[in-house]
Amino acid sequence: MSGDGSPARPVYLIADLGGTTLRAGWARAGDLTVSGVRRVAVDGIARFPGLPTGELQARVVDQLVRLLGECSLAAPRSPSALAVAFAGPVGRTGTVVDAPTVWGRRGPELPLARILGREFAVPALVLNDVTAAGWRYAAPDGGEDDDYFCMVTVSSGVGNKVFRRGEVLLPADGRGGEIGHLRVDFAADAPRCDCGERGHLGAVASGRGALHAAGVQARRFPEAFARSVLSAACAGDPGRLSAQQVAAGVRGNDAFAVRTVTPGLRHLGRTLAALHTALGVGRFIVIGGFARAAGEPYLRLLGEEMTKASGFLLPPSEAAGLLQPGAPDDDDGLLGSLRCLERSGSPGAAVSRPALPADSTF
Repeated sequence: MSGDGSPARPVYLIADLGGTTLRAGWARAGDLTVSGVRRVAVDGIARFPGLPTGELQARVVDQLVRLLGECSLAAPRSPSALAVAFAGPVGRTGTVVDAPTVWGRRGPELPLARILGREFAVPALVLNDVTAAGWRYAAPDGGEDDDYFCMVTVSSGVGNKVFRRGEVLLPADGRGGEIGHLRVDFAADAPRCDCGERGHLGAVASGRGALHAAGVQARRFPEAFARSVLSAACAGDPGRLSAQQVAAGVRGNDAFAVRTVTPGLRHLGRTLAALHTALGVGRFIVIGGFARAAGEPYLRLLGEEMTKASGFLLPPSEAAGLLQPGAPDDDDGLLGSLRCLERSGSPGAAVSRPALPADSTF
């Protein structure tokens, strides 16, 4: 019983594991707030680029278990269930199929839900991070207001998920919505994606892709770079630039920064235009650390590229209305996972739902 005599509400563990940052905390059933959130750099390919995939998998799992354990100790009572948003395609059985931004080249599939369920002895929900984010923005009743919207993330990688009336459009193996691995640059020296292939959308349009492009352009056009705010931000050394600095340059309409990200934006705009014209998606919610840091100028430029690709099907007056920024925080994966956990009918859940998304499991 709680202090006021009412039954104590169950507690959940919630985590969001991205390509760069791992976030974790705890929440009470019926309260869509994640408390005690801790943030750490992921022990993946970004920190340890030379390690084999299997070793990176082990490091990441150990780190996730450790951080969730710390959150469990900080929670008011033992958890009844847990949910993890993961940066990569996740099958219906809670198995991570692939995770290029986390551990690079493809390794063995990872039964993460089973591992976490065994470790914490509670039901474990594992779902793709962009899918999780979508549940934050989906209408509670999945009604007319939800008739087609697309989550788009531009962060360590690029990804998407399409939602329609309370359902995410995914096959059972969770492979849908991975536009970041669509090949858009067929040049022999195209930027290499974290998955190991060249020319993927994620390699040219993500935050990591923008940082790579900035370094290339800085060395190719040193005088233009010297006049840029990016040069001032890194003391003239392109090797010290960060993706966040490139994004800040775009937000400030710095000419060099804008020119740097334009090729990637063009490819992303064409891809989203294809989704709009093929499926009739009428709303794109753009999230992710890089897009959030680049702000309104980034969305405006992206809308212009969508218009160029769509022709008369998407006039300039309509493009701006299609693109919406996500919330000004980095809690999409956490809050979306919690909401999905509540909707799934987990122990103590406030809202029941007949079926889980295609890329999740208990």
